[in-house]
Amino acid sequence: MTEHNVFIGDIYRWGEVLIQVTQPRSPCFKLNFHFAISDMALLMQNSGKTGWLYRVIAPGKVSSDAPLELASRLSDVSVHEAGVIAWSMPFDDEQYHRLLSAAGLSASWSRTMQKRRLSGKN
Repeated sequence: MTEHNVFIGDIYRWGEVLIQVTQPRSPCFKLNFHFAISDMALLMQNSGKTGWLYRVIAPGKVSSDAPLELASRLSDVSVHEAGVIAWSMPFDDEQYHRLLSAAGLSASWSRTMQKRRLSGKN
């Protein structure tokens, strides 16, 4: 699983649990301190290897040997594409609309992307 083949809204079964991909992980400034590199968070963001966040759809029991299985795919926006739209490419209203249309996008990312659409700026 990578940012290129995991999509916003993907739902995975892990044991009894259902989890959903909600957004790319935004690298935190704390990485700068941990690695003693002043722009480490930005370097990680620009690399596109940020990871992603999940929300729990259905709680339950899991075990470390339980496989993570794709249960459903709800959008065509990969985690990588979401990051590129938000952080790398010049403002493109059509791409922001595409990202906002991705089922499962987190509420916080939806608010941020809507504000950017209104301002016309990244």
